[in-house]
Amino acid sequence: MKRSIFLAMAAVWLCGAAPAPSPTAVPSPDRSQEIRGVWISPSLFGSDRTAAASKIAERLSEYRRAGINTLILLVKNTSGYVFYPSRLASMDPAWSWDISADIIAEASRQGLTVHAWFCVFPEDALAGRVREHPEWLVRNKAGEIRASLNPASPEARAYAISLIDEFLDLHPSVRWIHLDYIRYPCDPEEPYFSYDAETRKLFQAVSGQDPAAVKAKDSGNPLWNRWIEWNGLQVTAFVRELRTSLAGRATAVRISAAVFPDAANAKVLIGQDWAEWAEQGLVDMLCPMLYTNDLEYFSELARRAAASGRGRCLVCPGIGIVTSHNQNTPEGMLAEVEASRKCGADGVVFFSGGSLRTEFLEKLRPAR
Repeated sequence: MKRSIFLAMAAVWLCGAAPAPSPTAVPSPDRSQEIRGVWISPSLFGSDRTAAASKIAERLSEYRRAGINTLILLVKNTSGYVFYPSRLASMDPAWSWDISADIIAEASRQGLTVHAWFCVFPEDALAGRVREHPEWLVRNKAGEIRASLNPASPEARAYAISLIDEFLDLHPSVRWIHLDYIRYPCDPEEPYFSYDAETRKLFQAVSGQDPAAVKAKDSGNPLWNRWIEWNGLQVTAFVRELRTSLAGRATAVRISAAVFPDAANAKVLIGQDWAEWAEQGLVDMLCPMLYTNDLEYFSELARRAAASGRGRCLVCPGIGIVTSHNQNTPEGMLAEVEASRKCGADGVVFFSGGSLRTEFLEKLRPAR
């Protein structure tokens, strides 16, 4: 069993950018309409079902009047809890019913496209099947567990895909899966790869070296470079495996992804090679999270992202309203919307529904 895993991982390493599933399996996204999206959480509506129903209808109507046409709906959070009845994961204990189904149904009534938003790798609550499988989790150099699925573990990747398959089986009307935290942890340090015994064996199978024994952890050491590259390939392997899984479904399902601002830095520091995902046709939409009030740098990052996606996938920069990195104004938000348009992006996504207050929504309303 282990030998077969070693050989499979060696093949991934040797092939590098293995051919993606045929892009004809998923029709190209519609580029005729500018995307206006918002990331939202069920927590926005509360856990009382009757009150939530009214809030959902009211809030989605406000979004629609503001020109928003896309909901990126959180269905698995960073604790690993899900917002739908699952056989595999634990449902968030604040909800006793499938609130995702209610939001999806209302979005359909109002003509909004839904992306099911998965925080893929974080598992802070260590609940559900993860509790039974600590070997799926990242371990630091001291052997301590980090509550995050390890992208280098084939079993962990399979579990993450099984959650997505389960959700789509329960909600077959959803045509987009949105990947977030599709990377290695970035704190308390970057890079933060896993040093568990199985990962070390997998890397040693392709390099002949134990990563724990690497002394010079700097870019001048070819072995350290290889360790960084190999870990990035494991995240890309997940995206490719998900693409293959979705291609087997009766109806086409596309992939969008929230990604870090700069592709070159993300590739090295968190194993998130999103420019390559676009190049290989593994994703249909990228949402680089450009949470800054620095309009000049926002514009530069948006330009780079649009160039990576051009002709390959949609690119919709994420505009931060209130985040850990910035606090925007309605005027600043509009300036970033216009900057995204000028650089050739296909739209924008706002973070998040909880901070997209009335003064922001009014600014977004189309001129009459």
